[in-house]
Amino acid sequence: MPNNGLEQKNYAEIERLETLLQTLRESASTARETEAIREIGLEIALAVREVGAMLINVGWAQSFAAARDSQEAG
Repeated sequence: MPNNGLEQKNYAEIERLETLLQTLRESASTARETEAIREIGLEIALAVREVGAMLINVGWAQSFAAARDSQEAG
């Protein structure tokens, strides 16, 4: 799969953000805790958007290939 590298990158980034979020939650004395959690939320939202875009691209490619195959068969 050509997007396997992007998928692994997203998984690694999500794991990094989860670790950072856990660290922030464990240390309530962090001065920028609220801002940092908002930043993490934004980064996760961006990652979800990227994954959604990849899924849409894959879906379009599959539907195009299926339409092409049915035309060639018919």
